[in-house]
Amino acid sequence: MSRSADPARRPDARIWLRLLGTAGALLLVLLPARPAAAHAVLVESQPANGTTVTAVPRVALLRFSEDISPEFSAASLLDSTGRAVEGTRIATDRRGARQLVLELPTLAPGTYGIAWRVLAEDDGHTTDGVVIFTVGSPSPGAPALQAAEFRDGTPPPDIVRRWLGLCLLAGLIGGLAVAAVVLRPVGAAAAEPIRVAVDEARRRALTLAAGAGGLAAVVGGADLVAQTYRSGPLGFSTAATLLSGTRWGNLWLAREAMLLALAAVAAALRSPARGPHLRGPAPWVAVGLLGSVAVTVEALGGHAASVGATRTVAVAAIAVHALTACLWLGGVVTLAVVLARRGGPAAGRGDLLKAVGHRFTVLAAVCVALVVATGLYSAGREVESVRALVDTTYSRLLIAKGVLLSVAGGLGLASALRLHGRTAARLAAPPSRRLLAAEATAGVVLLLLAGALVETPPPRQSTALDAGAPTAVTRNGSVGDVVVSVTVTPNQPGTNGFTVLAASSRRPPPAEIEDVTVEFDRGSTAVPLREIEPGRYFGIGNLSGPGLVQVTAVIHRGGARLTVPLQWSVSAPAAAPPPSRDRLAPIANAAAAAVLGLLAVLAGWRLTAVRRRRPAAMPTGEVAQRIREDAR
Repeated sequence: MSRSADPARRPDARIWLRLLGTAGALLLVLLPARPAAAHAVLVESQPANGTTVTAVPRVALLRFSEDISPEFSAASLLDSTGRAVEGTRIATDRRGARQLVLELPTLAPGTYGIAWRVLAEDDGHTTDGVVIFTVGSPSPGAPALQAAEFRDGTPPPDIVRRWLGLCLLAGLIGGLAVAAVVLRPVGAAAAEPIRVAVDEARRRALTLAAGAGGLAAVVGGADLVAQTYRSGPLGFSTAATLLSGTRWGNLWLAREAMLLALAAVAAALRSPARGPHLRGPAPWVAVGLLGSVAVTVEALGGHAASVGATRTVAVAAIAVHALTACLWLGGVVTLAVVLARRGGPAAGRGDLLKAVGHRFTVLAAVCVALVVATGLYSAGREVESVRALVDTTYSRLLIAKGVLLSVAGGLGLASALRLHGRTAARLAAPPSRRLLAAEATAGVVLLLLAGALVETPPPRQSTALDAGAPTAVTRNGSVGDVVVSVTVTPNQPGTNGFTVLAASSRRPPPAEIEDVTVEFDRGSTAVPLREIEPGRYFGIGNLSGPGLVQVTAVIHRGGARLTVPLQWSVSAPAAAPPPSRDRLAPIANAAAAAVLGLLAVLAGWRLTAVRRRRPAAMPTGEVAQRIREDAR
């Protein structure tokens, strides 16, 4: 009886078929989903920020660049002293999921601020800001401004968690890829120590992959706790609402399920006593499909959504980018850890790397080419113009990522040259574990930059704002244990809103903050602020003219007067610049196409060379004659 007809194997086959079917169905459900644009940016407000209205508005409307979660979004109307105006409430808006409508009472002449905080529906990023408007006659010298101000609410711990999540995802996918492709069993012609070493290294790679998957799920749990804390009272009810009522929660559940499933499969595959149902290609096909779903979930929670009609292509490019980066960088780290571990394979680390190095070289070369091509395409979608490459934090991180990618690729190329061809004979040197470790280190830092990019709004989101319109300016400082962040909006001559975030870095703080004041014009003008929520203070004042001024945040705490002086530059009203003509997308697309074309040429050359090296097949008659001669 054949193995495929063995009744004892049929239930195991059904298990894999069900797993494959579940993963495939989830992938089909997630692919057409509307992805995230990473930050819900305020793109328009009525009344417009910084303007003066003669008629009392009945409602205030805030429109954002992405869908927002109504359960975890809020806005309040504040008067010039920072006191909340009674009679305001958030109204249900049926015109779209990107609107926040605030019903206003009858307002007396004066200046008001709308303090808002929203949660992006897809990726769970929180942004907040203030819109300033005046009812009645405009203040002397106050220009008519139209700007949309927002402040990214992403704290540094979020970037650290994102980096850890990416590193662990790379370790999971890269470890599985190394076990499946690089450390697959060698041929029978290989020496027995080599075969034993490959099997031992394979088990270690699967162990690393299983551990990385489990830890990635733990980091995901920390993400849920942090998001719950930011969204409301820390408890089961808030977490349940997040998971069931937002797309961020749905993507979180899908990602955790994929991570746990991949970790479980890796742990099962590493067991020497695994059953027949874990042999053959079926489990590796399931691993490939589950990994594809995991990186698709990552792409759906990234910057690739708000790119217009090419949203689906952009998400697919980011998914391929994430998958190939994890295969390459995770594979490098896995090999480095396997080879660096004491008590290594019996055949020796150098012999093992020589035996399987060519496999990893091919895998890494293809992955690097796809990482570069998809990265170029995505950069063209995220950055509007060539000039914008040096204007924003996102663009600078993107350039740093490109430089580090070149360094890591160069280290990988140097390792490959020591393994293959005439160069290896000329160098007469064994494979360098130091080069591999250096490439792995560069890969870890590269993932750190990738995590920072995911948590940073791309410059293309600012195109939704009025070009050349003023925006808020934020400066940070500290005095003792008190950390202060001052934001002025719209930072132009005339009426402005002053927002201060103040908190102690010590736990518990030595004393409670009693009040906060902003002074400028060398202390001749002071704007008292009122606490509108814990640690956040707001007030309204006037800036006399453009130019450099000294702004001082004054903190009164425990009878002491703490000051944080900040150098400030007040902007002059600027006309909108002409539309940029140096668009980056055509250049990036051409470069990506060139990389893919080069990859295709090299692949064709490689296949042709392999075919030429294969021995020609003997004719049937000649084979029969050779058999008869051997029989004699």
